[in-house]
Amino acid sequence: MKCLKIAGISMLRLSRHLAFAAAVAFAIPVLANTFMEDLEQVDKALKTNPSGALPQSLESCLNQRNHAVVLNKMGREARARRALDYCFVSLQIPRREVKKVSPPTQEELQARANLEYEEALTLEPDVVNGLAVYRECAACHEPEGWGHTTGSVPQIAGQHRKVVIKQLADFRAGNRDSVLMAPYATVESIGGTQALADVAEYNSTLEMSVENGKGPGTDLELGESLYRKRCMNCHGENGEGSNDDLTPRIQAQHYKYMLRQFQWMRDGKRRNVSEKMTALSLALDDREISAVLDYSSRLQPAEELRAPEGWKNPDFD
Repeated sequence: MKCLKIAGISMLRLSRHLAFAAAVAFAIPVLANTFMEDLEQVDKALKTNPSGALPQSLESCLNQRNHAVVLNKMGREARARRALDYCFVSLQIPRREVKKVSPPTQEELQARANLEYEEALTLEPDVVNGLAVYRECAACHEPEGWGHTTGSVPQIAGQHRKVVIKQLADFRAGNRDSVLMAPYATVESIGGTQALADVAEYNSTLEMSVENGKGPGTDLELGESLYRKRCMNCHGENGEGSNDDLTPRIQAQHYKYMLRQFQWMRDGKRRNVSEKMTALSLALDDREISAVLDYSSRLQPAEELRAPEGWKNPDFD
């Protein structure tokens, strides 16, 4: 039988978002080998021919194998896996048994997040490094930390330091989901636990915008009534929240952002909120949710927290 030449293989470069998805794959049961594991089995079979396949079958398998490598390098893994399947069938290659991994429980995710949160609180924050870290955040949150009135990105300027640390720790542990946010919170993007302490400290220096996105303004009387009955005890009379109680400041927060968070609570997608908040999202109807969040979006921070008109972050000049 003639000598078979096996084409070289280079690993697929993954984008930042796909790299994050791979990093949190521990949360998903492993149901199949990876492409590279399958490729290893095919290469071994091509060299040893354990089933005594005809040369024509080996040649056809080699062609499919090399085609699969090209497809995988192009990011077309599903097609690459199908190309390798030809070899498994034609050369009668038994697939390795893959051990299934149970996903972590909600309690385990919370425990991971809490460990990093508690550690971050013990560290001395470095506001200079916090600025360096925040430059990553500014790509979405803007240099001033004001987010977008569309609600796609929240205002984080003025948010309580402990709240920021806790949310970042939750993203990193997989205890809170966000396609946009999660990749930017990873150790690879911003650094270790010290980075959480630093960026939260820097964030606390940012002044708030009161030109945030607001609701329709058509049901504010109902909104105020609901806020005082259902929200004020935790979020404060004026939406100021609490650093020590880890209650977010919702003053001047974008209406559409809060609306989306409530919808995620209802759907079970915002897993790191309290049971009380989840229960509230389920207890209110659509009109009540719109009204109370519209009212909340109009609550104003104290004068000393507000940015002067026309203010731009001087650190980004």
